[in-house]
Amino acid sequence: MSQILAMTGRRLLMAFFILSVTALIVFLGTEVLPGDALTATIPAEELQFYSPAQLDEMRSELGLDRPIPVRFFEVWTRLMTFDFGTTIIKHEPVAARIFHPMVNSAILAGVALVVMLAMVISLGTLASLKPGGRLDTTISATTLFTYSMPDFVVSNLFVIVFAVWLGLAPAVILAPTNAPKLTILAASILPVLALCVHGVAYQFRLLRAGMVEALNSDYVERARLAGIPTWRISLVHALPAALIPMLNGTATFVAGLLSGSVVVEAVFKYPGAGGELLRALSQREIPTIQAIAFLAALAVIVANLLADLAILALDPRVRTRPQNG
Repeated sequence: MSQILAMTGRRLLMAFFILSVTALIVFLGTEVLPGDALTATIPAEELQFYSPAQLDEMRSELGLDRPIPVRFFEVWTRLMTFDFGTTIIKHEPVAARIFHPMVNSAILAGVALVVMLAMVISLGTLASLKPGGRLDTTISATTLFTYSMPDFVVSNLFVIVFAVWLGLAPAVILAPTNAPKLTILAASILPVLALCVHGVAYQFRLLRAGMVEALNSDYVERARLAGIPTWRISLVHALPAALIPMLNGTATFVAGLLSGSVVVEAVFKYPGAGGELLRALSQREIPTIQAIAFLAALAVIVANLLADLAILALDPRVRTRPQNG
């Protein structure tokens, strides 16, 4: 227990550092973009009617003329206290604006993660029963092919095949961000599957390798000699050991979900954080960009922490090491 607490403490300190660096990088990244929230909001045909003095006065009113360190420290302080402030132009609470999109994206990512794990465990277990067999070769070749396909290619293929040709699912989701979650989720079959394709391919290879190694181990051989059925050996004895190396990959998949969901949400018009982030970038709404990036980084950190704790719980060898994190 003391090792778990020590590791959790080190992870929390590292999380504080990572979140601070993320806030700095995102802030500087938005600063180097041409223009600012004022010029991005005013239409180009109207902007020419404003004099430089008027624009300077409006920037002063919005607080855009303050030194960069002052504005960053203000942003950093708010982020660390989960006070995301208001949007620059309309002064809307950022937390209220991103709440529904973030919840929608979290639901999409959560469902995709559950579906992905179910598919990976099923395929990995079946493929490992007879390594090199026809089923193993077919699944391995298919996953290798899908692993090389970018998310936007997979998403567009799904739209063409399942929405346009077969008509099995809607091509785009027209629901607003605050629509009932079950309504949005019912129309999100294609986005969920599109997010799973890349993760299934990567995780399958990790799980299959772990399953093959476990099934060739001495303790599994002793279980076979004891007359334990093959299905029980695979699920009860080999699968828990094979899941350990896959957990780090699962944390990586969660991080990939955040970047992949931006693309997938844009293709399917999913009312999630990806669309809100693209809108905020086009309008230079730095508080909104900072809030979404901060929460995304926090989700990745939490996913990695949960993966580390799961490895500690499943693998006694890690718990016995003097340093485990």
